[in-house]
Amino acid sequence: MEVIQECAKNFKALIDNNTQYIYHVSLKQKVKVFTIDFQYADFKHAIGLHYLTDLSVPKQASKTIPWIIDEKKPITDDYLRKSVFYKGSSHDEKDIELRISEAVCLEEYLDINNIVYIYSPKDFPRNNSIISCDYIIKSYIKERNKTVYIFIKHRNGEDSPCVIKTFCVEKNTPYGGIYCFIMLKDKVVNGVRRRLFRHKKYTDEQITTVEPNAMIAENNGKE
Repeated sequence: MEVIQECAKNFKALIDNNTQYIYHVSLKQKVKVFTIDFQYADFKHAIGLHYLTDLSVPKQASKTIPWIIDEKKPITDDYLRKSVFYKGSSHDEKDIELRISEAVCLEEYLDINNIVYIYSPKDFPRNNSIISCDYIIKSYIKERNKTVYIFIKHRNGEDSPCVIKTFCVEKNTPYGGIYCFIMLKDKVVNGVRRRLFRHKKYTDEQITTVEPNAMIAENNGKE
């Protein structure tokens, strides 16, 4: 399967399965809760297709995935390679080819718990990024030997779910911010909430104080 096809179909599966990730993160002894969800309009910008301005990428972001996986005229890797912006330089984190190849495993990068770090980019300019976001997730898959950064931002205020603004692979630039402790991470698929990680010092009382419905995941999956 073409890499761009696999990438688009995997992202579509996250949407079709109503997948969400729920994080409880602690900063200065204060716990914040945020959720990541997925929509069709998110894909284009997340993997950097908006940079391929010399190709006929749909202007309407929500049409990008249907455009890629169209049965009559699917988009191929060779078509994307026609863009002069597709391959980045050795020092360029905008390498679209590399981003797409790793975004195929986006779900796996989000599922990992003990090697995922959450950063708040509030301490600009020390975060080495001009991307407008609320958090940065840093994740590493040993078998792929790649470190990726997932930049996320609340869709509409702090009480709204987060969108993945950008997904990139580390080359030479480490992104950072203020380190937050992950206290709890759950994954919701088709309405079923499963626990991926819970800090051993994070009590039931603390959990339910910040999110009353969080304990439902305890019976849906092991910690």
